[in-house]
Order: sequence, then C-alpha cells, then structure tokens
Amino acid sequence: MKFLMDYAHALDRHDVERLINFCLLPTVVINDHDKYVFMQGDELAKSCHVMLKRLRAANIVRHLPNLTQAIRLSDTLHFLKMRWQLLDADDQVVSVCATSYTLQEVADGSLKIIVAVVDDDQESIFQFFSSNHERDSIG
Repeated sequence: MKFLMDYAHALDRHDVERLINFCLLPTVVINDHDKYVFMQGDELAKSCHVMLKRLRAANIVRHLPNLTQAIRLSDTLHFLKMRWQLLDADDQVVSVCATSYTLQEVADGSLKIIVAVVDDDQESIFQFFSSNHERDSIG
C-alpha cells in the first residue's frame, strides 16, 4: 500500500515534518499500557523527534512495512493491520512490531492517521515514544 511505503520512507529519512503530515490531529497513539493524545502539531513533533532519536540509537535505518489486513470501514475511514520490520544498515532485522492504524481520507484524497495501536510484543517500539518529561526537554 502506497500510504505505508510513503510513511516508511519518511521514517527512513527522519523527516519529522512529513511524519506529522501523515497524522490528522487529534491523533491517538496507544498500547496496552499507555495512551498519548496529540492535540497539537508541536506535541507530535517533539514525540517524533524522540522516537527518531531512539531509532537511531538502536541502529535502525530502514523500516519495512508488511500489510496483513486492510478493511474499508466507511467512505472515508480505513483500518490497516501490519507488522513493521525494523532493519539495521546490514538489512538485519533488529525488531518487529505489530501496529494497527485507523486512517481517515481527507479532501485531497490522502490518508491520515487518527489512531495508531502498537501491539509491541517486545515492548521496545512503544518506548520510542517519550514520557512527558523527556518530550518537554526536546526541541
């Protein structure tokens, strides 16, 4: 799916502005233990900066999406279930993370994330999102 490939490309390039553009505010990012509700772009940007910093620290340079399910929920709402493979510079898998997205199609026809559910078996990916304390110290 083009959306996931474009999103992966933005992650690979550490393009925070483009990553934010993939979201429709408010955006919710949740897992079994935590929930982040991003009401403003600057909040999301701070969290994206932290996530990218942690991905770099883990030597992850490529993000390979594997779509496992796509459902059209309504005329403008879509659901995607997928697994990210996070690769190092040698194309070795560092981590794998299941993620589900609820997307909304906007006026220009593009899809925007409104909810991301991270089902991270290894509990490593969701930790790429910062606590409020760390988010406040970035940027």
